[in-house]
Amino acid sequence: MIKIIKNEEKEGKLSFITDMSTTLANAIRRSALEIPIMAVDELEITKNDSALYDEIISHRIGLIPIKTDKTSKEVKFKLKVVGPCTVYSTDIKPSVETDYKIPIVILDEEQELELVAEARLGKGIEHIKYSPGLVYFRHNIDPEVMDFVTVDSEGKVGFNEEELKDKKISEELLGKIKKIKTSEELEFNIESWGQIKAKEIFLKAIEALDENLEALNKEIK
Repeated sequence: MIKIIKNEEKEGKLSFITDMSTTLANAIRRSALEIPIMAVDELEITKNDSALYDEIISHRIGLIPIKTDKTSKEVKFKLKVVGPCTVYSTDIKPSVETDYKIPIVILDEEQELELVAEARLGKGIEHIKYSPGLVYFRHNIDPEVMDFVTVDSEGKVGFNEEELKDKKISEELLGKIKKIKTSEELEFNIESWGQIKAKEIFLKAIEALDENLEALNKEIK
């Protein structure tokens, strides 16, 4: 069962309620780091008059989200800017095609920054710059009752009724707590960095998990 509670494509956010097990939800979450994503892998700085070291600028550019599609395998970029100005990710040519205007460095008057970069596909299990976004889940539990319940290693929600009576909580709150004991619903959340849509992250993570399970099945036969 999946019930969409938020699907903001422009903001890159997707949230839904599901009755999948926490084991499966965690497997999908981890598999998001096995989705091929485009990021700058090699960079050559030919001129840098800014206050930042080459290594810092390289690190910042490496973390800029680059639009990723099925045809993207390798893309080359250039950046040539003369100050005074703030250099943004939108100054990179050709465009990285993501909506974020990420600051890279500030240039004073007559300072220059010139570089060439090459982006390639990679996976988040290799380096976090290839991460497609933030994927997380939590139990779909009313915040009011969170302090009175426990969640075991298998994700099952429980409580000690005798302890609750000792705390002298209201009958209304006790009723809410008893109601969630049988609930195994999770709230699954995805926030895309912009390389691919949030919905694609979910679907491609499932594909990656399926491929890994198939490979494992072949190994143990």
